[in-house]
Amino acid sequence: MYLVADTQVKGVILKGGVNLAGSVLELEPGECVQLFNYEVNSLGRNQRILGYERFDGQPAPSATISSDLVGYPFADDETEVAAILAEKASRRADIQAVPGEGQIRGVVSYNGVVYAFRDNVGATECKMYKSSASGWVLVTTPTLSPGGQYEFVQANFTGSAASNNLYGVDGVNKLFSFDGTTFTQITGRITPDAPIHLEVLPSQVLLLAYRGGSFLFSAVGDPTTFDPVDNGGEIAVSDEITGMSVQANNSCAIFCRNRTYVLYGKSYVDFDLQTLSRNTGAMPGSIQTISDAIYLDDRGLARLDRVQQFGNFDMATVSQKIEPLLRRYITRVTASFVIKEKNQYRLCFDDGTGIIATMYGQEVSGFSSFDFGRVVRCAYSGEDSTGKEVVYFGSDDGFIYQAEKGSSFDGEELSFVCRPAFANFRSPDSKKRWKKLILEVDTAGTCTLNVTPDFNYSDPDVPFEGSTEIVVMGGGGYWDEAIWDESRWSAASTFTADIYIHGVSRNISVVVSGSTTEDPPHILNSYLVHYSPRGRRR
Repeated sequence: MYLVADTQVKGVILKGGVNLAGSVLELEPGECVQLFNYEVNSLGRNQRILGYERFDGQPAPSATISSDLVGYPFADDETEVAAILAEKASRRADIQAVPGEGQIRGVVSYNGVVYAFRDNVGATECKMYKSSASGWVLVTTPTLSPGGQYEFVQANFTGSAASNNLYGVDGVNKLFSFDGTTFTQITGRITPDAPIHLEVLPSQVLLLAYRGGSFLFSAVGDPTTFDPVDNGGEIAVSDEITGMSVQANNSCAIFCRNRTYVLYGKSYVDFDLQTLSRNTGAMPGSIQTISDAIYLDDRGLARLDRVQQFGNFDMATVSQKIEPLLRRYITRVTASFVIKEKNQYRLCFDDGTGIIATMYGQEVSGFSSFDFGRVVRCAYSGEDSTGKEVVYFGSDDGFIYQAEKGSSFDGEELSFVCRPAFANFRSPDSKKRWKKLILEVDTAGTCTLNVTPDFNYSDPDVPFEGSTEIVVMGGGGYWDEAIWDESRWSAASTFTADIYIHGVSRNISVVVSGSTTEDPPHILNSYLVHYSPRGRRR
């Protein structure tokens, strides 16, 4: 216990994400200098991310429910937990990699079925597979050259609900169309006929980008002809095209490595290609759309609307807070994807790490980082047959993984760290005697956290305060009876943990860390600190 006569109580709301660019006195107390395997949720709070698990169409490990298992109801909790873990491990072992060798070349969900592309053993050709209740099934296609990087779009060129087809390119084969049964290759007008990017305008015109800096446009309503006599054609740009993205105003952004264009119009009659920027462009694999295009340029993450508003200046970027991190990874992008339910953009790098940007309107609510332990070589985000958002990605090991599923990395531990900025409570050079901290956490079940006070910018001369393990008890379900990626937070309750601490320093940070394979996500809301003021540092 401690005397309360001279004790002050201050609170820190944990929000704002990570800030790696500000000086120690510029940082807001709730900002973080490390936010690892957390995401900034829609309210700006720090929420531990969901995991991922392997996928081939067979029952998902995370969907295991105790009431479906043999032996239910179980004699005791320990027996029930053991049965659940055993069933998850069995399901995980049944799910296989896509046949072949090397990395996954592409993944997409179409009409409720997941399709994957991977080179065969020996890498003499690429094969297409579809998910099923018994695993991956080979799809009949013409002979496809290996080594491509697939990109897809779903489009309907006839107006009939039955003619919504899948179109794809990979940079080594012709454009293809697939209706769920028949795989048809479509010939373009450029040699070699190996388009690298594609997009479909709302006016039912297909755009097809090639190496060398030009793109074809098809006749209206006919993605199989690009000949001028049929009202198709070709438009050249002065740089290699890295992607195309239709915007909310029905225009289409044409991204090059060092230039950006916008294509206005509905067809060859009124097409108007305008230069948006002559010296900024997009890194391959980084382009996504959340109400507007967001992408990585040499100067950082940019939004198309800000480039239109501010031109080529640094004000067009939105990633100033993580600039030191992006400088290290600017040329190491492997893929990107969005999670629209969370208004999130995720950018993936070649060491398995990545960044998460949560958007609030046209601004970034906060950044954080993740490490999947596997390189994301290709990714797809869309909807399944029920309209639910799904995210899949392929890696170097030949597996397809479903993201936002479960609380582990395919059965391996999911580690996390939240390291807030050091708080001095408006007296940066005055010492304080720390007495107690109170951590406020939301969760929909039970989770275990390690809480570690840190003093004076981690000064080794200040006595180290050991970690305290706390078990957070929440509401809204039990871990063995709920599928966490389908749960909602409305039933969660706020848990408070009182931790008595000892130390004298000018400032304090409260580091939260841990690892899990089963705990549901938690939200770090805030912490309170009890302290008594001491003299100024001499």
